[in-house]
Amino acid sequence: MNTVYASLLAVTAMLWLASCAPTSETGKITGVETKEVLFKRGHQLYLEQNYDSAAVTLQKAIAIDSSYIPPLEDLAAMHYDLGMREQGAKSPKRLGEFRKSRIYYTRIETLGNKGSDLYERVCELSVALDDNKSFLKYAKRNAEMYPYDRQYLNLGVAYYSADDFANVIKTQKEAIERFKLSSFIGGFYRQLGRAYMKVDRDQTAERTFTIGVQVVNARIGELRKHNSNYKSSDEYRRLLDDKIGMLVSLKKLHQTYRALDKLEQVEKELKEVGYQK
Repeated sequence: MNTVYASLLAVTAMLWLASCAPTSETGKITGVETKEVLFKRGHQLYLEQNYDSAAVTLQKAIAIDSSYIPPLEDLAAMHYDLGMREQGAKSPKRLGEFRKSRIYYTRIETLGNKGSDLYERVCELSVALDDNKSFLKYAKRNAEMYPYDRQYLNLGVAYYSADDFANVIKTQKEAIERFKLSSFIGGFYRQLGRAYMKVDRDQTAERTFTIGVQVVNARIGELRKHNSNYKSSDEYRRLLDDKIGMLVSLKKLHQTYRALDKLEQVEKELKEVGYQK
């Protein structure tokens, strides 16, 4: 009896060991895989740039719990990165990756992540995909949640892209009043002037651009006072870009209305900032 019992124990032990042995397919111990385990494995594969395997593993984690945010965040970022690596702004593969990325980002937003960075990323992807409706939708949400200068500028750009020039004028006038010291002040004037041109208010556009250039010059003057290396700052480059944009628009207006003295002055200012068409 003892011999039979010992034999049964031996067989049982062998079966148990066999069940715990690595499988020939994966080389890993089989068993129940939780969403957390799958996410950690998928995240590691992502970091190792093993993107196909990472995507499969991360999607398995989501299949267990569709509201589990970490794998959604990895997939959103991964497809964005893959899209950015593709050459050509309108490359089908690039746009395909961007569409996948946006799907995951918008799903994250519906699950409660209302961060400004997320909204800006969805706006960026929508612009790349030429989806003005989506761009405006998320720019509005961003400005509602975070009513700050950068969000107001993006909202103005989104309204302009959607041909809603009345709301461009409304939001950028409000921004000019609320954010007088913003580094985006030139952008507010630039968007406002462009919108006035679109609704055939060229004289108002000219005044807007002229004042905008003066405001930007004053801001650049303040930067010069407090920072000898001011030209290397992001704020200076942003202000300069908006100044050049407004001067180019003024040049067009002066050419249209044959305001030769004003045209000469604008061309002089463009030459001073090194602008060449």
